[in-house]
Amino acid sequence: MKMLFTVVSAMALLSAIAYAEMPEMNQERVEAQQEIQNRFKEMKTDELLEKRGTMMNQQEREALHNELMNRQQSMTKEQNDKLMSKPENRTPKMKNQGSGMGGGKGGR
Repeated sequence: MKMLFTVVSAMALLSAIAYAEMPEMNQERVEAQQEIQNRFKEMKTDELLEKRGTMMNQQEREALHNELMNRQQSMTKEQNDKLMSKPENRTPKMKNQGSGMGGGKGGR
């Protein structure tokens, strides 16, 4: 019984410590997201369109997408067409992803 109480107490203590650190981690994530957004707000629309398909992490992809969606109403027809088409300069990881129905099925 004493052992069970010790284990439960230790788990409760570790949970409390982890929970106390979460707001700090969330704050760092929010600050990083704001920094990325501010960097994109300073860029011209054509520069943002050139960055499509080259973002390496999810935060940057989301921030770029949000900024482009905010600017979509003020884009020229050419810029809007470029936004609606597939990015020409996609990273190799994304270039290999086709739009077909293959689903990874291959011959043996």
